[in-house]
Amino acid sequence: MPCVRKFTFTEDRMSREVIATLTTLSNGFVSIRGDPEFAESKHGALVSGVYSSTPVFYRELVNLPRAHALYLELEGAPMVPEGVKYTLDIGGGFLEINATLSSPAGRVHYSSRRFVHRVLKGLVGIRASIRSLDASGRLCVKAPVELDTTNPSVPPEVSVKLYRVVSAECRDFPTLDVETADGRYRLRIVSLAKLPGGIGGGFYATSKHVGQAACVDVSPGTSLLVERYAVFSLEPEDALRQAREAASKGFEPLLEEHRELWEREWRELGLSVEGDEDFANALLLNTFHLLQVYNDESEVFILPARGLHGYQYRGHVFWDADIYALPFYLLFKPEAARKMLEYRCKNLDAAVENARRNGYEGAQYPWESADDGFEATPREIPLDLAGQRKLRILTGELEHHITADVAYAVDLYYRFTQDREFLERCGLRILVLTARFWVSRAQWDPARGRYVIRNVIGPDEYHVGVDNNFYTNVMAKHNLELAAQYAREALADAALKERLSELHVTQEEISRWVEVSSKLEIPCKSDGLCEQFEGFFKLKDFAIEPGALGEKNLPQEVLASVQEYQVIKQADVVAAMFLLRDKFPREVLVKNYDYYIRRTTHASSLSLPMYAALALYLGRSEEGYSMLKQAALADIADVYGNTCDGFHVGSAGGVWTAILFGLLRIQPGESLSYERSASLGKVSMSFDVTYRGAKVRVSI
Repeated sequence: MPCVRKFTFTEDRMSREVIATLTTLSNGFVSIRGDPEFAESKHGALVSGVYSSTPVFYRELVNLPRAHALYLELEGAPMVPEGVKYTLDIGGGFLEINATLSSPAGRVHYSSRRFVHRVLKGLVGIRASIRSLDASGRLCVKAPVELDTTNPSVPPEVSVKLYRVVSAECRDFPTLDVETADGRYRLRIVSLAKLPGGIGGGFYATSKHVGQAACVDVSPGTSLLVERYAVFSLEPEDALRQAREAASKGFEPLLEEHRELWEREWRELGLSVEGDEDFANALLLNTFHLLQVYNDESEVFILPARGLHGYQYRGHVFWDADIYALPFYLLFKPEAARKMLEYRCKNLDAAVENARRNGYEGAQYPWESADDGFEATPREIPLDLAGQRKLRILTGELEHHITADVAYAVDLYYRFTQDREFLERCGLRILVLTARFWVSRAQWDPARGRYVIRNVIGPDEYHVGVDNNFYTNVMAKHNLELAAQYAREALADAALKERLSELHVTQEEISRWVEVSSKLEIPCKSDGLCEQFEGFFKLKDFAIEPGALGEKNLPQEVLASVQEYQVIKQADVVAAMFLLRDKFPREVLVKNYDYYIRRTTHASSLSLPMYAALALYLGRSEEGYSMLKQAALADIADVYGNTCDGFHVGSAGGVWTAILFGLLRIQPGESLSYERSASLGKVSMSFDVTYRGAKVRVSI
């Protein structure tokens, strides 16, 4: 069990929107933010993989109806909270809410427990206890399914409803079928409330609500118990089955079943963290959120950049999943890592089509992807209602390194798991097709006798349309080397050789990969200092104060013309060097780390984990731990001021990447090996990882 089980949040210390992200509950299929059920909210439910076509953003996760609200009215007046306390029990995977609700006719004490069930994947359950303090009169409890939830859009005045109600009926309980706006997905939502007087209460319907309600007379000391269930399912009969099972079992048995599975999850993880309470709490909370967004019954694992916790980036998947989060799952839940790659496998044909549309060969993975695997990055974002002011977005057109990032993840997964079936069925195909993309993307420069990659955006997104970005070129080179290596090994294996034959891979093509990789321009000086891209060292220099975080520390004149300065948003050269650390001498790692850390704003939450990882790898304990702790606190301390928009999956996964691969230098082999390169100060940790089916206990 985790050494800290419960986290308490109050609205006098942080905003409700931030708390709602931190207390989001999910089982990887359905996700509910932590907004109080007795208060109005713009957030309904998110169901993994349920996207719809939408203006501007191509496709985005649908904000589905809110089916877990419980509204109280006393003598006809809505009851409103005077104060709310939230307690997230990560050991048992449930949320407790306590509040005093008031109206002109008096006050009640309200307490509830909420879960998103680990077994019944569509089920959300709430049990509320209501006790009159000095309230007298007619108390009504309403349990609606709210049909007016919308997706926020741009500009901020605009919102879009991305579903429609196909049918609604009230028999044993309200049952609705809703369809996404583009007609691609249909879900059944079943609502069941056990209100005062028994199951059901009276049904009611308006243009925006369908639900149940019941009213009773109360006086000081009166106590009531209410249960509310909502079921979301892509299978109509399955939704009804889960609703009937919930009604039959009741809240406490369901919660106990749910808690037992969470407690087993923590036992299998064996995670203990001591010595720095703030870091320990942050790491445990981050781990909880990484665990709960995985659905063990899914065929693929779609992991948006902000989890299933909010609408930032519209539920799109970036390189955060493959580079930052996958290593956590690889060692703690290898089946989840595989299903992350199954998502890339499922969308490989779309990546081939994406390359074709852009004039390239092979497979080009999109910078932002949704359910269908096509490019989901908006080309421009309107800044006013008239559309006269627009923000041009070029990352979808130029940030190509994600294709090599996927190939990197395939190799990492295979080296740790030796999952032959995955390699034969899909992994080898990804490596071959992504290599073909890079061969078509690189251009021969006869003047220098090298291949070059022009007009890209690297991980540092301050500098747009640059040539020979270090990260992009080094990762492309690695992609080509991997394809050549795996293809050569496949030639000696009958089954894999057949896969190569199906892909029409020849010896000549393998030689071509080797040639391009060996002659690809890597912008480095003779002393080992590497240039982030061609011309970077010619830009105006600017040193950032040690420990400064974000763009607020930049002078206005620098921020206004950042492309003219040696100032970067996040780890770029350093990220590539950490990921491919075995390819670079220690002195090169040190030189480049020292150079770029003084020029990085860390304005992206993906930056600190990479710098922390390399610092710890180099044995710089104090510096590495300081950045590691800041990265771990990204959400719980709202370091970037946008936790309200969702959970930072990349930062949370990146912290574990820094611990596992930076601090511990974990290596695959006949058995798992690790050697600690630094310390975390007074922090002590222990946990269990899974390596090729065996548990390995790790202690720091």
